[in-house]
Order: sequence, then C-alpha cells, then structure tokens
Amino acid sequence: MYDIKALYEAQSVAHATELLLAYPEAKIIAGGSDVLIQIREGKLAGATLVSIYGLDELRGVSRTEDGTIRIGALTSFSHITKSPIIQEHIPVLGEAVDMVGGPQIRNIGTIGGNT
Repeated sequence: MYDIKALYEAQSVAHATELLLAYPEAKIIAGGSDVLIQIREGKLAGATLVSIYGLDELRGVSRTEDGTIRIGALTSFSHITKSPIIQEHIPVLGEAVDMVGGPQIRNIGTIGGNT
C-alpha cells in the first residue's frame, strides 16, 4: 500500500523539532492528503515521516490581546470557514477556503499544508 521507511509521531513542537533534526530527510505530515498521495504514486517511496497531527497548539483560530488574528498551521479549512472570528473579521477568507476541494479535503486539509 504505502512504501514508508518510518513514521514518527511528535508529542510537542519541541519533539517535532528534535525529530526533524535527527531525520533531516523526513517529510512533515499532518492530515496527509498531499504527502500520502505522493507516496502512493511512488514519488516519495521509502519516505521517513514526522506526524504533527496531534499537536493541538498548532490548531485553531484565535485573537491576541492586540487584535491580531492567529490561524494555526494545523487548522482545517472547514474549521476556518466555521470560525466566528473569521466570519466576523475576514469573511472572504472563510468563503475562499470553502472552495478548496471537496468536503473530505476541507475537513482534513490544513491551512499550513495545503496552500
């Protein structure tokens, strides 16, 4: 099915950094909608992967004290579309990401990985 050399799951941003330093050839994977297709097609056969999917600190839409809107790299397109912060302050962004792929891609695809 997939020709993967190794898959490491980062437990924190610091751990992800350690893994990437230890395995500089590794590809970062979150939802996997792009990387796994490339592996299946043989373009990344034998790849080492570092999964950051479980790093909730990289997920979500929030506002800082100074009013800056922060969108984490692991925030899915569908989460951005539904975010009250986005709907109130940047509705055009919600509309734009709602045009990416189909519902499955919008649910798993992330703003940091599928741009």
